Amino acid sequence: METLPMTSKSYLYAHFLAVILPGMLAHTALALPEDAEQPIHGSYDNSVLMMDEGKQVFYGTAESPAEITQGSLKITGNEITIERVEGEIKKLTVSGNPAHYQQQPAIDQAMVTAEGETIILDYETQHMSAIGQVRFTQGGDLWSGCQVDYFIENRSVTTPLCDNGERASVILSPRNNQ
Repeated sequence: METLPMTSKSYLYAHFLAVILPGMLAHTALALPEDAEQPIHGSYDNSVLMMDEGKQVFYGTAESPAEITQGSLKITGNEITIERVEGEIKKLTVSGNPAHYQQQPAIDQAMVTAEGETIILDYETQHMSAIGQVRFTQGGDLWSGCQVDYFIENRSVTTPLCDNGERASVILSPRNNQ
């Protein structure tokens, strides 16, 4: 069997499969338990791996955003940055026009969706923050503003006052309509 030369693209892809994906599989606290058993799929135009910094950045465009999915988790944006420490994912940062996030956090919870200029998933604190022209939905409820913070473990949503004084807004649906 002939061995093909390793190009920089094939090296990065091989490194992604060997190093990044197992780390993603190990961190599923933000997802349904069965999400951990699902394969991770990614599509992007190009990527940069910064081994010394523990980061990999995936690039897409507004017309064809970078995308990573695993079970109910789906994130898309112009740029997706994965930060790892000792092989474990600590943070995902997604930017775009807008960046998108969706996930079902638990079997008894409705799908969460968010869009904004930037979305940050912090795996250690079980926290998702959407920043800049945010729309956040769960179970028929809609929050919007300059920032929405979602704390998954205690099922809380906060919407801080914007620096420019702009107020956040919410539309809560009657529970019998969900």
